[in-house]
Amino acid sequence: MKLSLIIPCFNEEDCVEAFFEAANNVFSTRTYQTEYIFVNDGSSDKTLSLLKGLYVENRDINIISFSRNFGKEAAMYAGLKVAKGDYLCFIDADLQQRPELVAKMVELLEKHREYDCIAAYAKERSDESKIARFGKKHFYKIMTKISGIEFVGGASDFRCFRRNVADAILELSEYHRFTKGLFAWVGFNTRYVPYEIQERSGGESKWSFTSLFRYAFEGMVAFSNKPLHWPLYTGIVSTVFGILYLLFYIIFNIIQKQMFSEAAIVIALMFIFFGLTLTALGIIGEYIGKIHIQVKKRPSFILSENYTAKEHEKNAPLLQKELEREAAELKKLKIKKAKFKEMKRKQQIMEQLVARQELEREAEQAQQEAEAVEENKAPKKVKPKRKKKAEPNEEEIYTTGPESGFEDE
Repeated sequence: MKLSLIIPCFNEEDCVEAFFEAANNVFSTRTYQTEYIFVNDGSSDKTLSLLKGLYVENRDINIISFSRNFGKEAAMYAGLKVAKGDYLCFIDADLQQRPELVAKMVELLEKHREYDCIAAYAKERSDESKIARFGKKHFYKIMTKISGIEFVGGASDFRCFRRNVADAILELSEYHRFTKGLFAWVGFNTRYVPYEIQERSGGESKWSFTSLFRYAFEGMVAFSNKPLHWPLYTGIVSTVFGILYLLFYIIFNIIQKQMFSEAAIVIALMFIFFGLTLTALGIIGEYIGKIHIQVKKRPSFILSENYTAKEHEKNAPLLQKELEREAAELKKLKIKKAKFKEMKRKQQIMEQLVARQELEREAEQAQQEAEAVEENKAPKKVKPKRKKKAEPNEEEIYTTGPESGFEDE
């Protein structure tokens, strides 16, 4: 017996190694063989590189890598196409769905041969908002009513099933896939078991409110034609209402002998019917768009790399060299970043020194200006005028000495 674990991955660099360690601890002690099929859904982080590292060290790992992000539905479909196990299981890489529960699912399938599929449904979470809880609760009820197929509330893609169920799912090659609906549509005897969603081992959830709403709408359109009938029913009701309203308005104004405005009625009706027409065209356009994509027969995904456990001996050395080359390039990049960081640090220090010198210069200049201002404010001392020396008379002027030219008469 062989179990195939199909693990879609999109930007799960914080989870894949922890997931494999947890799963390997569970299934390494089992008597049956386990193969791991990691589907890299166009991740933009180190997810693919980490998966290659796991592949080099383990023989039971298969890696499928998409050329871009095609979505979780395409990833699950790709995993189904390459899985070789007698039992197959979809499980997320973030460890919110525990491998221990997968082992219990396999035990149930082994013990109860009447079951073809064991599906897990999530219990209500205390950290969920009331809006999310309300939406999930009523989504499955609406899907059951409009599609004619029973959907169990809270049922997720986390399920373990036999090979005959997988073969039936693979025969449905439609482009817009809604796996929960496909499992419900193919039938088979399914047992639902509750499970508690655990905390993520790392990273953040990739499902926003917008993406969940779009996913729900895709499921409704994919599994029911009843939305096509809604515009018809709405149009009939609106037409009947419009006629009754018009008759009532006319009779009321005749009885009351009041003037009535035909323009107001016409404008109101135009707004109503234009809105209904646009709504109907929008719904029909959604279906036509899906038909347009389906008739193109485009593949649900495109592979860029594929490493199988069967070719491990051939692929492992090549991947080892690739990882060593990536590690060397990463080391060079780190050295360059360190040098650049050091250069930036020195530049910042020089800028700080220049700024400090500039501040000191400005402070010195300010001090000089302050001193000059203080000097200008201080009272000036009046210097006493020097007395002029009296000039001697020409008669009194005489000189003595060898150069005097004095002669004794």
